[in-house]
Amino acid sequence: MQAAHPLSDRDFTVAARPASAPVAPFTGDMLARFERALEAAVAGALAPVGDSPIADQVRWHFGIGCEGACRHGKRLRPRLLLQVAFDEGATFEQALDAALAVELLHNYSLVHDDIEDGDELRHGRQTVWARYGTAHGINAGDSMCAVSYLTLLRNSGGAPLERIAAMTRALHAANLVMCAGQAYDIGFESAAAVTMDAYHAMIEGKTAALFGAALTLGALAAGCDDARAAAYGELGRAYGRAFQIRDDLLGGWGSREETGKAAGADFAHRKFSYPIVWALAGPPSPAREAIASRYARATPLGSADVAAIGTALDALGARRATEEAWFGAACEAELIAGRHALDPGSAVRSIFPSGNGIAATALR
Repeated sequence: MQAAHPLSDRDFTVAARPASAPVAPFTGDMLARFERALEAAVAGALAPVGDSPIADQVRWHFGIGCEGACRHGKRLRPRLLLQVAFDEGATFEQALDAALAVELLHNYSLVHDDIEDGDELRHGRQTVWARYGTAHGINAGDSMCAVSYLTLLRNSGGAPLERIAAMTRALHAANLVMCAGQAYDIGFESAAAVTMDAYHAMIEGKTAALFGAALTLGALAAGCDDARAAAYGELGRAYGRAFQIRDDLLGGWGSREETGKAAGADFAHRKFSYPIVWALAGPPSPAREAIASRYARATPLGSADVAAIGTALDALGARRATEEAWFGAACEAELIAGRHALDPGSAVRSIFPSGNGIAATALR
């Protein structure tokens, strides 16, 4: 079998839906306003803890007060939340607390994830546990979870209390499912193989749940009824599934500029990402055995092993299979959006940018 190659926009065509009425886009200025609000929310929520070490630890994680330009995440979840809120008629201020809460909850999960994966760097800086110790890392992550809910409950936008209750319930539910997905992921570390069903159960919790909550909260912040908010949640989970498969693609073949990690980093950490699960589910072959024998070691792999895995995956066509799975998940999101007459607009392009081998027309 020949080595896989990236898909081009000519490989698939999906008709775009008619453009909806213009809505307020998520601009660079809004992102700057969000960053200032995030720093203020962290400072305000931590004020009652005084000189406790968690204050410095949380500030360190977010790069608050650091010298020079500090890199941070792309804020995808709050961007999606705010775009949905704008599409449904809310203002920035009405949706801000929810957007902050989602980002804070996401970052609490990252602090714990770094501990569980043994990652010492995030965005080029030491992770919390690497700088302060594992016990402090767990505690700091827990505090960020508390700050998330406190931020949502402050209700600075003056929403009806029953709406705040619904938003809090949605965020708690997503947190539980997210932890369940992480439990799958941790269990995979000692597994010799992982089924595709188990992989999908893992990403449904670890990634899709919070994407679903982000869109649900954006709709609720705008005053949507329960049915429309639930439809947005369904769409958000579909985005999350597609996002994770794309992340797995980048984890195997992305450049350091795209991911901040060396190509094949997921393989080095023996991650059961989509291309690995797909390859191991195939019929016996020398290429499949080259992957299975290395993953059976249950230990991190060296550069020679990573290279061998990459060669085997190319021989099996795993890269193209992953691209097709990503495209399929994106099309599923498109169908959900069409079925419920939802159009989150430009926020989608923040997650599925063009130029990465998948047809951009499927995501308009």
